[in-house]
Amino acid sequence: MYKKNLSNKTINLLEYYSILNITNLFSDTAIKSKKQLLINKEQYIFELFKEIGVQLNIKKINSFFYKGNLNSKIMILGDCPNDEDIKNQEIFSGSRGELLNKMLSSISLEKEKYYLSNIYFEKHNDKISKYNFYKDILIKHIKIIQPKYILFLGETAANFFNNSNKLILDIRGKWGSIIINNDKINTFATFDPEILLKKPENKKLSWEDLKKFRNEIFNN
Repeated sequence: MYKKNLSNKTINLLEYYSILNITNLFSDTAIKSKKQLLINKEQYIFELFKEIGVQLNIKKINSFFYKGNLNSKIMILGDCPNDEDIKNQEIFSGSRGELLNKMLSSISLEKEKYYLSNIYFEKHNDKISKYNFYKDILIKHIKIIQPKYILFLGETAANFFNNSNKLILDIRGKWGSIIINNDKINTFATFDPEILLKKPENKKLSWEDLKKFRNEIFNN
């Protein structure tokens, strides 16, 4: 087999393409089990975002694109970076990030218990023309993380898979699901903390959502 003569780095890249269902360079390269794939998630994530980082001229891939536990069953997705994130080159930074930390800590979700990222990785973009591109990226992203639950923050994130325009007040606090690679992933939506900073009257509704989310993830 070719694999015996390949470096570990090359093998990791081939396995990365395999998990994303991209045509492999060598047809006889074996795909590792899910347990083995978990070990190389960091490498897979790095490869996934490397090309995007080059396109967007973003150097700090880890801190700008994601943070938290890559092996968590809980994936939290915002819509896109804000001005503070771009300035600090860090995902969910500043006051938005501080409030999110308080929201998650209130339901016993510390950083090591979840994986946090965005759907879009640029603030100003033509979401219509780039929809298919970012949907492809998100599907690959989810395949790598393999979450059991996805918590969407805000209506842009919550509407993404359905490509709809429902208001957050109509979709918050409700369970749904998506299917990726024949795996069912439970989804839930609540307010983006940036909205709560602008409209603090919604914090009570957000707290109701978070309690509902907590009861599900810790009882299953």
